[in-house]
Amino acid sequence: MRIKFVTAVFLGACSYGVLSTLVKLAYENGVPTAVVTSSQFLIGWLLLATLLAFTQKKQRLTMKEKIQLMLAGIPTGLVGIFYYLSLVTIEASVAIILLFQFVWIGVVLESLINRQFPTKKTVGSLIILLIGTVLASGNSWLNQGTVHWLGVLFGLLAAVSFALFILANAKVLPQLPTVQRSYYMVSGSLMAVLFIFGPQLIHQPFATYGQLGWYGVLLGLFGVCIPPLLFAYGMPQIGSGLGSILSSIELPVAVLLSVIVLKETVILSQWLGVFFIFLAIILPNIEWKKEQLAKNPL
Repeated sequence: MRIKFVTAVFLGACSYGVLSTLVKLAYENGVPTAVVTSSQFLIGWLLLATLLAFTQKKQRLTMKEKIQLMLAGIPTGLVGIFYYLSLVTIEASVAIILLFQFVWIGVVLESLINRQFPTKKTVGSLIILLIGTVLASGNSWLNQGTVHWLGVLFGLLAAVSFALFILANAKVLPQLPTVQRSYYMVSGSLMAVLFIFGPQLIHQPFATYGQLGWYGVLLGLFGVCIPPLLFAYGMPQIGSGLGSILSSIELPVAVLLSVIVLKETVILSQWLGVFFIFLAIILPNIEWKKEQLAKNPL
């Protein structure tokens, strides 16, 4: 196993873990959700467009293929919209856990598409994941109010959107060069975000964009530009099994940053929940690792 591919996926997942803290900091500066989300995808799109302009490895695409890629990218934009709306009313450490429910949601969607019930091992992992979610979310958020439950709903919608993105990402033109594929998918994400938040952006005072400052650049870099490129580079080489294990680093990174930077309180039961979530992700892949070791003994 080549270490550079493993490192690429690991760093891509860490990048996603940074987002919730950056968004919370932007909110503290008085920047509304519409400006935060739109700026992230616009800046990320500009960065990818610049990379594409200097990339020699490209394929000629038909209009149909371009549209397919842009449609496949729309769920990513919806993840940003719903996830950042959830951060308005719930803590970052809770929002990232709700987003992480894409794991079992993806299994359910895949089962419906394939018309095949999940294996016992998968069902067991989903049960462990749900237990971990209850623990990791703590109990203080259960007693909030209707506004807080709205945040929970947005968090779960973000999870559904992320699960849809993974399904689309696995099927739509995977053979394309990394930068070119990422550019067209992010183009679809940007169009979705601007379609939803466009009317709000028109009425925002110019000073609001100044308040966003470097947070917009960092969000575009860590949320839209870096992860898709690193995942596209590393995932095909290490496989989705080990990739899922490495991607789970996103959650502890988000929780750690919420504690260190935002000074949010994370109790012992929440850390125990994080452990259960790790366990739920790792268990289905144990057999995969055994098979890989059998094929490639040390």
